[in-house]
Amino acid sequence: MLHDLNPHSTHMTRAALRMLRPQRLLGADKIRVGRFFDGGYAMIDRFDGIEAAYSLGINDDVSWDIDIAARGISVFQYDPTIPSLPEDHELFQWKPVWIGGTVDAEKNIETLEHLIKQNGHENSQNLILKCDIEGGEWPLLQRTPNRVLRQFRQMVFEIHNLGHLSNDFDGNNVRKAFLNLTASHHVVHVHGNNFGEWQVVGGIPVPGVIEVTMVRKDEGAFQVSDEVFPTPLDMPCNPNAADLFLGRFEF
Repeated sequence: MLHDLNPHSTHMTRAALRMLRPQRLLGADKIRVGRFFDGGYAMIDRFDGIEAAYSLGINDDVSWDIDIAARGISVFQYDPTIPSLPEDHELFQWKPVWIGGTVDAEKNIETLEHLIKQNGHENSQNLILKCDIEGGEWPLLQRTPNRVLRQFRQMVFEIHNLGHLSNDFDGNNVRKAFLNLTASHHVVHVHGNNFGEWQVVGGIPVPGVIEVTMVRKDEGAFQVSDEVFPTPLDMPCNPNAADLFLGRFEF
């Protein structure tokens, strides 16, 4: 387990995590989308007018995708690590490609921006996203233009290894990613994935893996949340271990 007590890391870690301070979208309720335990996420219950969903990372679970498709929304899925989907649906479109920060045809890597254009959604402002690509989210978050991220009304990210904040080079990249992400969206929910170990960065305990739900800032009025995480909507990803207590996730 990472155990960093460097006071320089303390300042940099707090600065980064403050960008993820949860907000409450006034007048909106949350629901759980996806299965119990690992694979389900808390989201704002606003899906009217959504034109398409992007699901990055599938593995053996399409429960989020099934719940979204049940609302009549087409789901564009990307995961090169599986030979086929574990379950199919008429609104699913799956391709076995990697997602990255730059296009590399030789390595079968696409960017989110390129995929959106391929699917004819380049002018849409009514998309949603779920991203669980085992660390591949960092180049995506750092290099995807914010105008592309702004096309998504809601986004769910599983973010791996906040321990990157313990060194200057990786920590600067984390902060750039968070700045890009929060330029257009507020965090409305956080949940620690208890399959990952706690990491101590600058004396601050942080989950090794954290799930964040983001909502675009033009969706309404926001105020700082007084929720304590995990909430009743949350479940431990590993049902055989306790969920991770994050409190109000304020730094």
